[in-house]
Amino acid sequence: MIKPELLAPAGSMEALHAAVDNGADAVYLGVGSFNARVNAQNFMPEELDEAVIYAHLYGVRVYLTLNTLIRDDEMPAAMDLALSAWNSGVDALIVQDMGLLKNLREEQPEIVIHASTQMNLFDTHAIEWAAANGIS
Repeated sequence: MIKPELLAPAGSMEALHAAVDNGADAVYLGVGSFNARVNAQNFMPEELDEAVIYAHLYGVRVYLTLNTLIRDDEMPAAMDLALSAWNSGVDALIVQDMGLLKNLREEQPEIVIHASTQMNLFDTHAIEWAAANGIS
């Protein structure tokens, strides 16, 4: 039997501690403006290392949300954030934008990518396409 993953939002260090302390298997969080939770409290880039270390100390996975559409002029900053987060130890990126997905696959193919619900994969063909492209 496959155990479902208990995934909790973490908009702040306090929320991350609460999720970890209350049994979450994983948390998702945003940094900066490339996430759909831009109006919620988010992590500052300099807090990400501490968040990942704390979560991993308790065996909790950390997923960074990059689940907005990225304009061409925003792509370098989005890529920098994605690569920096991966280097900080996040376990996966939750992505919506196909251009960002393509760039990540070309530059860092080992990055684990999860499809955002914002990606609108709603039929068998789309899910098969995502799986064929290494997206869960």
